[in-house]
Amino acid sequence: MAPRRRRGGNSAQDDASEVDAPKNRPPNTAFRQQRMKAWQCVLTPKLIVTIFSILAAVYLGFGAYLTWLAFTVRDLSIDYTDCIHSAPKDKFGPMDEGLIVAHFANSDNQTLKSPQAEWQQVKRNVTYGNYSVEHDFCLVQFNLPEDLQPPVSMYYHLENFYQNHRRYVGSFNAKQLLGDAVDGSTINGSTCDPITHDPNGTGKIVYPCGIVANSMFNDTFSSPVLLNPPGNEGGVNGSREYRMNNSTGITWPGIRDLYGETKYSLDQIVPPPNWVERYRDGYTVDNPPPNPANWEHFQNWMMLAASPNFFKLYQRNENESMKAGRYQVDIESNFATEKYNGRKAFVITTLSTMGSRNIWPGIIFLIVGGICLLLDVYFILSFFLWKPRKLGDPSYLSWNQPQAPPPQGHGGAP
Repeated sequence: MAPRRRRGGNSAQDDASEVDAPKNRPPNTAFRQQRMKAWQCVLTPKLIVTIFSILAAVYLGFGAYLTWLAFTVRDLSIDYTDCIHSAPKDKFGPMDEGLIVAHFANSDNQTLKSPQAEWQQVKRNVTYGNYSVEHDFCLVQFNLPEDLQPPVSMYYHLENFYQNHRRYVGSFNAKQLLGDAVDGSTINGSTCDPITHDPNGTGKIVYPCGIVANSMFNDTFSSPVLLNPPGNEGGVNGSREYRMNNSTGITWPGIRDLYGETKYSLDQIVPPPNWVERYRDGYTVDNPPPNPANWEHFQNWMMLAASPNFFKLYQRNENESMKAGRYQVDIESNFATEKYNGRKAFVITTLSTMGSRNIWPGIIFLIVGGICLLLDVYFILSFFLWKPRKLGDPSYLSWNQPQAPPPQGHGGAP
């Protein structure tokens, strides 16, 4: 009997496929034919107890180390949101203790042991180019009960500010920030909307465009000044400045590569609406547009936060310890948090290997390690003390079980 062909098949093609079959057949090797020796882990009681013992030791040890690192960090946070409305104008007055959060070790200096702080509001002239503007300043004095070892950093902390909003996160033009003179039609079609062109109708392009740049945090902080230092060594008028660098070294390496000096001419661009007070006459020769490649505060602001409560680095000192004593920080208060029902504060902190103070990673590791330890104890009791069945006992197989007699009236011969 001739071999049966497939319906619609071609005899010539069938003959060719039979000839080519040996060419397409995989070689008869252990690897290609999947005959290699394999190892399969058998989870015996001893192996399970060993695994959970190791996991418990690793998680508990690492969690304890992270928690210890967090508690070695010393920090002081002062909320100055209401300073312009609540602080006295003629002299320093006490701040509400609820606005102060501090983490320090026990100090022998009883006069500085409490993180008490006082504030005062004043008005000062700030110069921009060839003109000056009167601004509100908040002066804050606080106690530092112990020396802070370098590096010492100052952050600003914002609450209830949603940099992660879906429209906010894309409201900038990367090519414009890189320095390219992006044309107006491209800016109109970009995500910078509605901060794209001069609201006065001149047709000039906003530089930098977008909501992110327009909403930049614009409070300024002075370096902390130690009041009445011991011996007044090098001090002026009974004080000594703890100088902190706020222009370089406060952003991540490589971030500067995303920015460049603009190629726009001054008659092509205007500042964002919220920058008008700083650039009252627009961008001029005496008051030119900023170079974002050298403006690290701007670069930090453009690194958008993932949560509505966030910290951003403002200034730091990497070499000199900050001595215990009474300090004063002068704050130019420009950022209006009442528009979005937010809060603002400044934080002075030391750093550990894992960064600033954050106890939650250590707590999470401790919780996972504790769960592994509890399971480990349970398995030890189950496998070795509660007398379980023998491992791999064939008598528990279904075909080795005694057969139950059939029920009456069923299965028997009539």
